[in-house]
Amino acid sequence: MISGTLLLNDPKNESATAFYKKRMHRIGVPVIFWTALFLVIRVVVDKEEMTVLRAAELIFTADPYYHLWYVWMIPALYLVTPPLRVFVKHSTSAQRILLIAIIFLLMGIYSPINNLYLGNKRTIFTMFIPYVAWCLAGYEIVRADPRKTPFKYLLIAVAICAGYITLLAFPFIDRLGDSKTIFNFLYDGFSPPQVALGIGIFWAAYLIGQRARPLKGIPKTAVEWMASTTLGIYLMHPLMLAFMRYKFADESSEEGLLFTLTVGPLAAFLACYLVSSLILNIPYLKRIIS
Repeated sequence: MISGTLLLNDPKNESATAFYKKRMHRIGVPVIFWTALFLVIRVVVDKEEMTVLRAAELIFTADPYYHLWYVWMIPALYLVTPPLRVFVKHSTSAQRILLIAIIFLLMGIYSPINNLYLGNKRTIFTMFIPYVAWCLAGYEIVRADPRKTPFKYLLIAVAICAGYITLLAFPFIDRLGDSKTIFNFLYDGFSPPQVALGIGIFWAAYLIGQRARPLKGIPKTAVEWMASTTLGIYLMHPLMLAFMRYKFADESSEEGLLFTLTVGPLAAFLACYLVSSLILNIPYLKRIIS
């Protein structure tokens, strides 16, 4: 949604060639570097057998490591951004909302089927398509007037989410078992609860930001620097979490749970932030996270 907000608005009428050159130049190095690194980690740390065919399969399914689906989805989304710019420029708000609703509806039907019966299959050539709805949603939200949004839409969203959970909770538990239920059922990015929460949180954050005073001085500099490290934090956080699991494997179950829920995430975030900040100050190497 942030990408849609920033990229689909095109006041300068940037050409498709200029857009592709700038965006692909930026994302190309991180995609190649981190894909190669995590394939090595699968072999050295996770002790997986790796062949050229297996590596190609992992890349084709956007699964070099569990979080790298995102860096393989983004380039494809960038490819369709110029056509999307043309669409939003010549479409009405009602038309855009209809397209967003259709995509979310279709994915709301397809995602549970994919999780339950198809093994959550995806490819780098098609996985970006449903994320078009998220991009368009971000673009549309910042142009919506909250005063003209009836309260009934919130009630409808709650009813849809409740119905989704009621109807599909048992099939997921029955077929996948308790261990995978939460991840595949509620964490799916296109389930109605996730869609409603995502839109609601983004909209609330945007409205709060509109009313807040602009940052100045040290707070502004701190936020800008933090923003520059977000890609690095995302890309390296599995390494930090794996290290922490290894380091604290002997903790008792109660202490381990408390650490996992409180200190652990903050410690991992700060460690990744510090490493990212260091990398950003090293010429050439900073290209892998910026």
